[in-house]
Amino acid sequence: MSIQLFLFLSVLNLPLQLFAQKQPTIVKDGAPQFSIVLSVKPADVEEKAALLLQSAIQKMSGSKLEIVKADQPNIQHAIYIMPSKLPQQLNTHFTAEFESKRLQLLEDAFLISSQEDNILILSGGKKGAIYGVVHMLEKYLGCRMYAPNVELIPKKTTITLPVLCELDKPVNTIRIVNGDLTQKHEDYRNWNRLNDHNEEFAKGFYVHTFNRLVPWETYFEKHPEYFALMGNKRIIDQLCLTNPDVFELTINKLKEEMAIQPDRKLWSVSQGDNFSYCQCNQCAKIIAEEGSAAGPIVHFVNRVAAQFPEKMISTLAYQYSRKAPKKIKPADNVQIMLCTIELNRSRAIENDSLSVSFLKDITDWGKISKNIYLWDYTVNFSHHISPFPNLHTLQKNIQFFTKNKVNAHFQQTNASLGHEFSELKAYLIARLLWNPSINVDSVMTDFLNGYYGPAGVYIQQYITQLTKEIQKTGEWLDIYGHPVAHAKTFLSHENVMQYNQYFDAAEKAVNKDALLLQRVKLCRLPIQYAMMEIGKSDMFGSRGFYNENKEKFILKPVMQQMIEDFYTVSKHTEVKNVNEAGLTPLAYYQATKRFIDVQVEGNYAFRKKASATPMPSIKYSQADLSVLTNGVQGANDFKAHWLGWEAQDFELVLDLQTAKHYQSIQVSSLYDPKSWIMHPKSVTCLVSEDGISYRLIETQTIDGEQRKENLTHHFLFNKTLGSFRYVKLEIKGTQKLFNWHPSAGGGSWVFIDEMVVR
Repeated sequence: MSIQLFLFLSVLNLPLQLFAQKQPTIVKDGAPQFSIVLSVKPADVEEKAALLLQSAIQKMSGSKLEIVKADQPNIQHAIYIMPSKLPQQLNTHFTAEFESKRLQLLEDAFLISSQEDNILILSGGKKGAIYGVVHMLEKYLGCRMYAPNVELIPKKTTITLPVLCELDKPVNTIRIVNGDLTQKHEDYRNWNRLNDHNEEFAKGFYVHTFNRLVPWETYFEKHPEYFALMGNKRIIDQLCLTNPDVFELTINKLKEEMAIQPDRKLWSVSQGDNFSYCQCNQCAKIIAEEGSAAGPIVHFVNRVAAQFPEKMISTLAYQYSRKAPKKIKPADNVQIMLCTIELNRSRAIENDSLSVSFLKDITDWGKISKNIYLWDYTVNFSHHISPFPNLHTLQKNIQFFTKNKVNAHFQQTNASLGHEFSELKAYLIARLLWNPSINVDSVMTDFLNGYYGPAGVYIQQYITQLTKEIQKTGEWLDIYGHPVAHAKTFLSHENVMQYNQYFDAAEKAVNKDALLLQRVKLCRLPIQYAMMEIGKSDMFGSRGFYNENKEKFILKPVMQQMIEDFYTVSKHTEVKNVNEAGLTPLAYYQATKRFIDVQVEGNYAFRKKASATPMPSIKYSQADLSVLTNGVQGANDFKAHWLGWEAQDFELVLDLQTAKHYQSIQVSSLYDPKSWIMHPKSVTCLVSEDGISYRLIETQTIDGEQRKENLTHHFLFNKTLGSFRYVKLEIKGTQKLFNWHPSAGGGSWVFIDEMVVR
């Protein structure tokens, strides 16, 4: 042995035979036996890994391990956290198994080896050091982080580790679970081996970037030819990708931005979030040749990627561009971001006959692309706080994606406080993205018992029955679906009664632990939400808010209390929103209170006949005009108790059946800009005694660009009305979305409900 090698081994105190049989004791009877050793010039991630390990060991045992550098003399009994490239002269002195595994280390992967005197945690790069520490803490020392600020650290005065040589590496290179739980908590991401898209992509260039590259606000007026041609008209929704100036502007903008963010590799050049695409002669020719609207996109993005060979250019295969092109292949440095937005969520995609077209699309993309980034949806956007039984599909879908050459994921779970099983879904999906072959039942049981304590067994029973019920029908589970759609299946009265029994038992099991009880009540919110939403659709029926007795409507105390309980828990636990549009629990509470304040007594419009010209869209409330006079004011969800008209003016006529003097006329509109719904520009009220000759009462307007409006607007006409039988409302919409809207120029909707005459 050379003197140099002998001295180096003396400094590191690493034996020639790494794997002795006696297991290392890190802490003994509360006293530290090991120190944590870093390279002389450690990477930031290695220092974070050391601090994480030091903190966890101290919480477990009360003992603080010292963190030192590798050049410190007389190091004994050490946990080495280092990169995979150990000094070359050491490599030949490790076992063949160790060497084989060390050579397999890639980004985020880690190798843990241990023996009596030394433990090595070697990283393949990126966050491998942190993930190695977390793996050791979880698998061998029983630690967990179930949610931000919810960790399980067992108390141990003596901490030992088995003798091992273990390599672990992720199946997917990018693992993102969207939501506040992950995006706002770095420690949580680290514990659950997750990425944040802000860490992976250039800032401002994640998705839907066409308008950032060539903004219509700057160019459309003078150069409409830069933008999509549809129906012989240039529109601002998308770019014309065969226009040479658009290419030059894109390249120049990217060069400018890349100079600001030179370290970022991933850059999105991708379509806007709408259904429009250019159909000019040049673009149409490529679409015809390629058999897909993705054709012009891939041609364009390949040219962009050729200008930046050291970067990865990401683009969408989304909605109209989801189908793979026939001829062209994405360049090696082009990432295809394939989206599943249209699919049913109650069945595994591979086994769902309704998903046949997507099966073909992902297979076709897999044949031509080396880099597929899968954007999946595991949440109900319109009703975050509502039962959405898809847990049984998660593993099968992720395994299916992996089998079809997907190596990066964005799971849009919108995991935030109060959203249905946010903590469980984020925890489970994170582990599936790392290793799609985990034992899901084991992971779920561990989570439920750890997070909910003694209540976990009852919540498991709830999940089991909920899953069983939707598997019976295999019904369509939509990411924008309303609970009412399932009121006769998994949300039937009988099922909901049983679910509540599970939660009653769960609350009783933890009623002496305020923290666990709060978690159970938070978990119960989706059932309460579903009951309230179904109750709104059956206002005077068996599941509704009111009992009807001799033409009197009496509010059910249990439903009234449910509204209060729902809001109290939401407020106490700081739930931020109940849907993607950002509706707060307070706004939902207020809207629901308004909703159940039925307009019946003293309302002469109640159950009277209304007509509309033109008729509303059949998509919403089945275009049933009785919705306008059923005494129930629409709340926050445009899919229930609202009627909608798209990009057109219309008029409503109400026949009160009797001519007399009335005091007021009221109608309400909805505001939901994320769903392209704006208040009317104006509502004009006219009245008539014969339905032929009308006289004007008043025109009310909403001026400005409607950037921030109330959820509902009440148009109240209470000037001197005189005697009349018929009411006509002439309603003018904005027709198009305002310039500030992300889909500016697109057709806007007007939603109307509840005509009230007193």
